[in-house]
Amino acid sequence: MPHHEFSILTDDETVFARFRLLADQWVIHRLSGAASIPRQTAGSLIVIDSNAHALPAPGLPDWQSWSQQHKLIVASSLPSDDEGLAFLEAGVSGYCQAYAPPATLRQVLEVVASGEQWVGRSLLTRLLRGLNRQRAVQGEDWSSRLSEREREVARLAASGESNLFIAGALNITERTVKAHLSACFNKLDVTDRLQLALKVHGLRP
Repeated sequence: MPHHEFSILTDDETVFARFRLLADQWVIHRLSGAASIPRQTAGSLIVIDSNAHALPAPGLPDWQSWSQQHKLIVASSLPSDDEGLAFLEAGVSGYCQAYAPPATLRQVLEVVASGEQWVGRSLLTRLLRGLNRQRAVQGEDWSSRLSEREREVARLAASGESNLFIAGALNITERTVKAHLSACFNKLDVTDRLQLALKVHGLRP
């Protein structure tokens, strides 16, 4: 029975059909255009097709306003790191491939709904390379705080791998992966995967 909900703004029936595959667990509301993005009800989870008609450019004020009120995910049929960076700078919480496998789309929704950020592996790598490289804490060894299995999960997550991939690689369940990630966040004093990646790679913005 569905237990979560999100809205999607898209003109593309194929993109909409892709997200409709998640209807077994999610209640889906379709928005007719940018003007229909809720202005009063804050905190909604909204997926926006980057190719939607009359969508403002990511540098325009609309995005800052929307991102302050809602948890936004931009789905692109032709994703690129440049586009992803532009939307992240505009304040969105997630950027993904619109035609990704249903399991991946479900995870994107779950991650952003929980208050974290989602970016693909390629974009995560670019973000890390583009940061000013500084040691987070002189002489600090983040791995010493974690168990062996937690270190394995943290390294894979910091490389941009999905929970599903990590579960398969380590022969554990996705529920166990989530439990290990939660423990990593608590022990390393981080709140999401991006901060975890910074910690694992010894970087900070």
